[in-house]
Parts: sequence; C-alpha cells; structure tokens
Amino acid sequence: MKRISRRSFTLMAATAASVCAAESLNAETVVRRLQTELGGDWPSTGPDGFKAGDPAIVVKGIATTAMATLEVLKSATKANANLVLTCEPTFYGRAEGRGLDDPVLSAKHEFIENNRLVVFRLRDHWQARKQSEMATGLASALGWSAHRVKNDDALYEIPHATAEETVALIRSKLNLRGGLRAVGDRKAAIRRVLLHPGSMTPAIMWQRYSEVEMIVAGEVREWENTHYAADMFTAGEKRALVTIGRVVSEDPGMRVCADWLKTVVKEVPSQWIRVGDPYWRPA
Repeated sequence: MKRISRRSFTLMAATAASVCAAESLNAETVVRRLQTELGGDWPSTGPDGFKAGDPAIVVKGIATTAMATLEVLKSATKANANLVLTCEPTFYGRAEGRGLDDPVLSAKHEFIENNRLVVFRLRDHWQARKQSEMATGLASALGWSAHRVKNDDALYEIPHATAEETVALIRSKLNLRGGLRAVGDRKAAIRRVLLHPGSMTPAIMWQRYSEVEMIVAGEVREWENTHYAADMFTAGEKRALVTIGRVVSEDPGMRVCADWLKTVVKEVPSQWIRVGDPYWRPA
C-alpha cells in the first residue's frame, strides 16, 4: 500500500470537506445567509423572495441580474449558475404573473423547471443598504466614481462638457441603442449630475432639479417629468433630463451585488449577467 504524506492527507481532507460543503449548499441555505447579512424584516408579502424553482436545489453557481429575462436565464444555464438573483420581477409585475394563463409565462416557467433553476428576487433589501450600490454602481459604469460629491451617493461633479457630449458618453459607456432619451438644452454646460437608477417620481425630480444641470434616471412618467423638463427648457433653463431605461440603470448595481456575494458565499462562484438595452436603435 502506498504511504500518504501528512501534507497530502490534509489536502485531500480539505478538498473532500469543500466538496461536501458545496453539495449541501442549497438555494434556501444561500438565501438565509444573505438575509442574515442584509438584515431587516423579510415578510412573505414583500417583493423579495423565491419566485420560481425549488429552494432545495443544490447551488452550483449564482448569477445576479437586473431582470431575469429568458435570455438571462439561458446565459445563466450556459454559465452553470442555477441560482439567479434578480432585482426586477421575473414574471412582469409585482404579482409575478399569478392568476394569468399566458404562453410566455408558461414557457418561462417550463425553461426554469427543465433546467433546474431557482429564481429569487432581491430588490428592497439590496437597495436598503446604507450605501446606495445602485447609484454608485451606475457611476462606476460611467467612469464617474472619483467625482462623487461628499455624503451624497447620487450627486456627481463631472468634468465640464455640454449636455450633448455627456449624453454621447452615457450612450457609449452603457452600450445603449434606442432606449436612451434626452430632453433639454443640447448645449447646456454640464457639471453637476444627479444619478437616480430605477423609477424616479415627480416629487424627487422637482425637489432636486435645481441642484444640478442634468438628471440621469432609469425611467420617469412621461406626462409629468419629461414634459416638466421640456417646459423648463422652453422657459430658458439650461438643464437636461436623460432617461436610460429602468433595467439598464439597475444593471451596474447588480454587478456590485455579484462582487458582494463573493464575500458572503465563497463555496460557489458568483457572476453578473447583463440585461442591456432591448430597444432597436432608430434608423
């Protein structure tokens, strides 16, 4: 019989222990760990929670995304990531498609089931963290991290540029097609920018518009915010409103989430899957 050195035995034991730990790490265990790290209450009636798949499934890899589209789920399957953490609903609404008899919903459920995926929505508790990773993640994607105004994760003093030049930079950095919209003075001098990923209410816009030359939001209600910005331009204000799409604006923040997960769940790999801009670029 071949003699095994103490060092080899230790390595083998460590490897075996690691394999056993990974095998026992199911989706429910991962989520409990996240809940402990993030804290707060997790009511069953809240938006965060399991949305599809069996929580008892052993996790091979984790993917974070702004929205678990069918394309994202296919990418997760190819990447061997069977636990998907999504910011936005998987089934197109807060109710997650309950009570609807729809072929698209059925196809999505079937894909999740056939590929043994588990989908967990992580929105409120991720956005509730002291530092707004959704805003700082977007700033990082735009190359503005070093320009943050002290004590305000949403406010940035960027290098001087016109509104038109700033919009071109945003389009290029985020690889946008037709989803970007801008209202206001094209030639306005831009220095201070407010970043608001997700959906921005009129109250927030009206409260903070005077602090900056440009607001970059995910989405707004057109008949309120957009035409308010248009009327400001008509009245002579040198400001601009840019919307890039709700999911696009949340993409970078979920990339930060994947990096954070690597410090919390070390047994399996975590990665970010980009959703991107779904719109055609106008001809």
